[in-house]
Amino acid sequence: MSRLPPRARIALGLAAALVIAVVLVAPVVIRGPGGKPCAKTITFLGGSYTARTASDFVQSVAIGVGIASGCGAAPANVNVRSVAGVAPARAIALATDDSSIYVRRGLCAGAAGAALIACLR
Repeated sequence: MSRLPPRARIALGLAAALVIAVVLVAPVVIRGPGGKPCAKTITFLGGSYTARTASDFVQSVAIGVGIASGCGAAPANVNVRSVAGVAPARAIALATDDSSIYVRRGLCAGAAGAALIACLR
């Protein structure tokens, strides 16, 4: 390395820095913006429901079995529960997931939190 001219050493240093930058940035670019690569979905009674973050809802009674899929996981049967004050045709919940409400596709786009629950009712 000491036999290399200064310009060659600078070029090698810049090339190494570029490789390191690519390695550090690549995972962010591959995941896409927002850091959320996928959303878990449930198929229940012929409808498709997508997980949405919510905390102001109460799960009610068990209403059947759905199929959960997405995020690289194999499809699996899950116990579906109704949401108090919301028709199952609009939203459902899982007993094992108290931080998400599963909303029927096409409903209440853009609503979040309390506004989401109000929209579903």
